[in-house]
Amino acid sequence: MNTVLAIIAAVAVAIGAGLLWWRRSVGGEIAIMASAQTSPAGEVAKLAPGTLVEVKGALRVREPLTAEFSRKPCAYFKSEIEREETYWERDSQGREERRTRTSIVYTNMKYGACLIQDDNGRAGIDFDGADVEAVEVVNEPTTAPNSNSSGGILSGVLSAFSNVNSTYRRRESILEADIPVYVLGEVQQGGLIGKPAAGSKNKIFVISHKSEEERIKSLTSTTRWLLAAAILLFVVAAGLLVWSVFAAQKPKTAAAVFRPHHDERLTAARDPHPRVIASATARTSATLPGFDERAACRSCRSPSAARRTGSDRRACRPSRPQPANPAAA
Repeated sequence: MNTVLAIIAAVAVAIGAGLLWWRRSVGGEIAIMASAQTSPAGEVAKLAPGTLVEVKGALRVREPLTAEFSRKPCAYFKSEIEREETYWERDSQGREERRTRTSIVYTNMKYGACLIQDDNGRAGIDFDGADVEAVEVVNEPTTAPNSNSSGGILSGVLSAFSNVNSTYRRRESILEADIPVYVLGEVQQGGLIGKPAAGSKNKIFVISHKSEEERIKSLTSTTRWLLAAAILLFVVAAGLLVWSVFAAQKPKTAAAVFRPHHDERLTAARDPHPRVIASATARTSATLPGFDERAACRSCRSPSAARRTGSDRRACRPSRPQPANPAAA
């Protein structure tokens, strides 16, 4: 078995298993959303702490914030700067390959004192630990963080040298005030909706600008793509394993095919008349009493071969048969 192909197949299987685990997690979230009953916002405070609750309504904020990049008023924002670096790496054969890697070099998230309000009343929301699905308002190239700060000539040179193969992009997502939101979380002490408590069976806390129907549709599509990708990886892994087995057996098969031809050439070189040997020897031993095979032609061991082919008379000249028992002669 080819070791390299086997390792690649194992990696594909591991990634496929990870995708299936992710699909299971997404499917569990869909099942929870489908089974959860929507609660009126005004009734949340009456529920026992630890209860999973689903609320739909408008997002309110006591004091609106100003988003860092877009400068828009909002109840929540998250700003990030992503760095994409280009570098060269040598492969196993010594060839250089161009690669890229990304990393978050700056992030800033803020939210105000928020609550969700419907026709029945209102309930407070603690954003800490939430999976927030916000609206992206900024996605554009930018300069490196702190590149405009005064740090002296040496600092500027070092910054330029480190950023020569890097590009930066800034992104920002916000939740504006008074927009419809969907909240799925756990009731905390004090009647707030927040993240699950330590040791709780509930593992979901979502605040989304999408409706429940839109989220279920999006997550269902995600599960389909994850399943298709996992199946594809498993098929690729199976193909690589089969290929590795055949690749390992191919040299052995080639060697096995080569040896018989080699042996035939050696046999032909030793015995110029292979078809005549058996029959001629049998006839000679039958017609000549006391025939000794060792006294036959040294090349083909056929006493009659030289008589049949004149061209071989010199090369294949039979010696006089000798009796098997020298004393009898």
